Amino acid sequence: MAIGTILQLVHSCLPQEPVSATTSLSAAFTSGGGDDEDRISALPDDLLRHIVSSLPIKDAARTSALSSRWRGIWRSVPLVLIDRDLFPQRPHVSGGGASRSIWKTLADAVTCVLASHPGPFPHVRLVSNFMDQHGDALANWLRLLAAKGIGDLVFVNCPWPLDLDLPDSILRCASLRRLYLGVCRFPDTTGHPRGPDVFPHLQELGICHSIMKEKDIEHVLACCPLETFALVAGYCTPSRVPIESHSLRCVMRWWSMFEELAVVDAPCLERLILWGTHAGEDGVIKITIGYAPRLTVLGYLDMGSNALQIGGNTVIKAGVTNVSPTARVPSVKILGIKSHIKKVVFDQFRGGINELEFIKFILERAQMLQKTVFLVDAENLTIVDKATSTLKSLVSTDFASASEECALSMIGRRGGHPALSYRRASDLSLSDPFFVSKEM
Repeated sequence: MAIGTILQLVHSCLPQEPVSATTSLSAAFTSGGGDDEDRISALPDDLLRHIVSSLPIKDAARTSALSSRWRGIWRSVPLVLIDRDLFPQRPHVSGGGASRSIWKTLADAVTCVLASHPGPFPHVRLVSNFMDQHGDALANWLRLLAAKGIGDLVFVNCPWPLDLDLPDSILRCASLRRLYLGVCRFPDTTGHPRGPDVFPHLQELGICHSIMKEKDIEHVLACCPLETFALVAGYCTPSRVPIESHSLRCVMRWWSMFEELAVVDAPCLERLILWGTHAGEDGVIKITIGYAPRLTVLGYLDMGSNALQIGGNTVIKAGVTNVSPTARVPSVKILGIKSHIKKVVFDQFRGGINELEFIKFILERAQMLQKTVFLVDAENLTIVDKATSTLKSLVSTDFASASEECALSMIGRRGGHPALSYRRASDLSLSDPFFVSKEM
């Protein structure tokens, strides 16, 4: 993928901004009655703080000049900082078209805001600068954020170099609850003892097109109470992802190339999402699941490249259908396939022989299965005809379905676009991230 495509993918997976850039300070002071009375300034302090906290950073700071009534309100409000709002004009995500002087001006503006405001900073988004030119400024920003309190931090180096070293002072941002890092190298954790000194409150971590070593993943997972861990647009860094955590509920590998994902010990893990993944040199992605008794969502499994191993048994071999009905996980039998699985979604279904055999395997064993959904490219009539023929042959085949209530449905999707999005996959409030409805 070209760097522009990678950056667009990374930005599409970042948390949503809490402040809208379209909010207007001048609109807030427009009077519908045509008089000059300043009714907004007469509002209680709590409401004024709410107004200021909803404004982009430039407008929020300008409120100090409105009147003595507003002076000090800005400094008393927890500040949302989005560096793009400090630009004279909105830059492209690739950073193209801007001069070196503009990047320095932006870095100086961020430094000024962080130094002048006492904090805390519930959300800081630094995604618009070539930080290779401002390493000292970045280290200073992280020190200020650690000292003044930071809730969510989104940092993307725009766009090179990939091996930009992130200062290890970020590990001491104790108040961090959500952290997304892009196009950089995660700091070495070797000199930091495992314990509450490293991210003691971090609940969500996204590593986007960045370098993070296997040992650093193990260190972070052992230190912090993470619930969601995502690796986005990774390129075999690391090739093996070890998952050992007593708090993780969701793990995602999104549009990444890797060789192995090993769930070693994850008693709270509910969701394991693999999307757009690509295998390493041997063409196989090995997925091993040791202890994960609460795992209820697993997908998407690519029958051509994924090798799934549960406990000591190979359940699926890459390229063939080779399913073992005796594979066990503590308290789970084939991820509860006999007594727990309720819904199966086959995305980009083509009606191939391997697909048909795997469908039969599921239907013959899943006693609680209620629905099986087949998603096909509605614009490809050849695939639609083949998928329809395959399902008709399945229904007419004389085999015993384990569930008497299972309904089969085929849904056409325009362009064959996948049903899953990053935000749906990471939203733990949704019980079924694969939910789809028929497109009109």
